[in-house]
This record gives sequence, structure tokens and C-alpha cells, in this order.
Amino acid sequence: MWNKEGRYQGMTDIALSEKGLEQAELLGKRFRYLPLDALYVSPLQRAVATAKAIEKETGVQMEIDTHFREIHFGEWEGKSIPQLQKEYGETYQKFFENPFLHTFPGEGSFDKVMERSVAEFENLLQKHKGENVAIVSHGGLLRVMLVGILGMDLTFYRKTWLTNTAITVVDVMEDGTRLLMTLNDKAHLELADLWKKENEKQ
Repeated sequence: MWNKEGRYQGMTDIALSEKGLEQAELLGKRFRYLPLDALYVSPLQRAVATAKAIEKETGVQMEIDTHFREIHFGEWEGKSIPQLQKEYGETYQKFFENPFLHTFPGEGSFDKVMERSVAEFENLLQKHKGENVAIVSHGGLLRVMLVGILGMDLTFYRKTWLTNTAITVVDVMEDGTRLLMTLNDKAHLELADLWKKENEKQ
């Protein structure tokens, strides 16, 4: 519900809404057709509930991994962008425009977020060579991690968006080269909407 209300969630452990559970179920069904060897999940309940749908369809058991929890925004959590702009003024605006250059409550810096997420990505890369690994995490964390593992310009963070339950695929070649194969693939949500509209017409 905080997504719908435009509020910062961060580390606040909000449960999925009914809509979120429906989206997770669609994601799980999508994974029927995707190869999967390992499943790592943020400890926050919204991520765990999403991963359960994948686990149910694939039989691959999830492993909780705190490195992939969402960014901790401290006292900003629970507040909307207009509220933060009003309460924190220029401090928040500077962060919003260039989050890698400015600190914030809670975790403090995107450098720390990148360090913990990229380090664990590299660890899993060694652990699961030649395998297909899914990481169920959060939009903010995943965008920061993508910047790090792909060596993207820091502005990439503000030029992308990850929809709830969307799939992003990074292919790692034998020589270590990383290829961004898909970004924010939400076909399972779009097709479900199309089928619903078609059924309503009949």
C-alpha cells in the first residue's frame, strides 16, 4: 500500500497488498518457463512473499540473504516525496536529484548500499558458476546494484525504474563480461491485464 501511496518504504517491513500478492502469483507462474537453480531473497516480508510464489512453482527453495534488503532511509520512511520536500527542503532535493553524492538518514550513503549488494553478487557468482540464480529484492537496492555490477554511469539510477515483480536479467560470460539482457520485463503483468480486458469484452 505504501507504493500506491507514494511513501518511502525502505527497511520498514510492510506486507504485500492483495494486488501485490496477485502480482507475485503471476511472477511465480512466469518462472515455470525460466531455468532456475538458486533463489536468494531479502528478509523483508514483501520480498519473502514474492519469493514464495517462485518457490511454489519451481521447487527451488529460497535462501534469506540480508545483503539484498532494501535501502534503509531512517526517519524518511513512511513519508511521501511532497512531505520530504516540505520537511527537509534543499537537503532532500539534493539527494533526490543526485543520490550518490548526498547522504540521507538510516544507511547514510548509496556507496554503502552498493558495497554490500555488489559484494554479495560477486560471492554468488563464484558460488553458482554456470547456474541460473534469482535475487528477489527491492527497486532501490536493485538499481544501485545494477549500477555497480554493470559499471554504469551513476546517473543510470535516476534514468531507470523497476516495476514491482518485473524481471531484469544479467548474463555473466565465462570471461566475466556482464550483459544486460532484459530490464524491467513485466510481460506477465501486461498479459494478465490484456486477458482480463478480453474476458470482460466477451
